[in-house]
Amino acid sequence: MAMRFHGKKPGISMQAVLPLPLLTNQMQAAIVEDQLKMAKEIQEDFEKTVQTWKHKPKMQVRLKHPIKLMADNATLEIKVGPDPLDSDTEIFTYVDLGTRGPYPIPKVGNTTAKPLYFQWGGPGSYKAKTKPRVLGSTGGGPSGPMVSFKRVMHPGIEARKFSETIARRWGQLSRKYLPKTMNKVVLASGHSMKGR
Repeated sequence: MAMRFHGKKPGISMQAVLPLPLLTNQMQAAIVEDQLKMAKEIQEDFEKTVQTWKHKPKMQVRLKHPIKLMADNATLEIKVGPDPLDSDTEIFTYVDLGTRGPYPIPKVGNTTAKPLYFQWGGPGSYKAKTKPRVLGSTGGGPSGPMVSFKRVMHPGIEARKFSETIARRWGQLSRKYLPKTMNKVVLASGHSMKGR
């Protein structure tokens, strides 16, 4: 509601701002644009975790059910993380979620397994490239001569909790996006007071 005093005549004039049609398609497009921008930044966090890996899984942003965007019950799900079809994703899963240990390699009862060849200089000769809850990757890996064993006891992998850490981080950071996104949505809706 706009109130005006004209100064030449007594009284005031009131001008109601009547609602325009709601531009839902443009509103949804504004939300999707900002959500995809945020997803790309989340993807960069995932890429930091494997930066120095020799076998890096491809990190990606995937839209789930984009066809439902303009439906009455509009839903949009964006998944960010390693490509499920990438063969290196299995290793990332072990590192991210951890594994129980110790366990034998090869499994007990496997009589056809070939000898294991790997680089090892004794206990403490392997330096991990990642740490739990740290979004980064440093130099590291095995050291020492190449060795061969018929069977080893793997100590297990301590969970790095990359996905959990990134989810917590962006749960907080998304608050910085929300006001900007809502301003864009209001402008796109046709109901902004800007310029009226």
